[in-house]
Amino acid sequence: MDNLTEQVVKVKKTAKYYINIILIILAAVGIPAGLIVLAEVIQRAYLIYIAFFLILIFAYLAWLFITSLNIEYEYALLGSTFVADKIIAKRRRKKILKLEVKEIEDFFCYSDQEMSKRKFAKVYEVASEKYSDSNFVACFYSQAKGKCALVFSPNDKMLQAMKPFFKPEIALKIYKDKLF
Repeated sequence: MDNLTEQVVKVKKTAKYYINIILIILAAVGIPAGLIVLAEVIQRAYLIYIAFFLILIFAYLAWLFITSLNIEYEYALLGSTFVADKIIAKRRRKKILKLEVKEIEDFFCYSDQEMSKRKFAKVYEVASEKYSDSNFVACFYSQAKGKCALVFSPNDKMLQAMKPFFKPEIALKIYKDKLF
């Protein structure tokens, strides 16, 4: 029977997140308010009714957009297969990556210097925060995309579960560098 190890990582909220929320709220309030002001200026009462209807619609859309900014990543290791999924607002799930751990060619702690030395055709960012020193990078080759990198934030339990499936040279490098 295969072992199953799962981990859910919540994306940390940045200034961009809060700016997006403010802009969404301003749009949801500003457009109907502008319509009410316009109705008063041109003396059209039906525009006020339309504005109140738009307030309801924009309030729902604002709630929908704001909650869709809440993102989590789920890592699952079933046997030697690593799967990363993106969970949006706890409503939708999108499969990001499916990878055999034994296909990993290199594994190291994230650093800007190390990443700038290497060239990747595709970088899968599934970490709790971007550009953090607590992230790990797994390099692998994909038939469809070429040389790829997985940037993720596994906990110790996930790393220990992955450890037996690494190639011997990767396991030796991890042991030598004392990554975990």
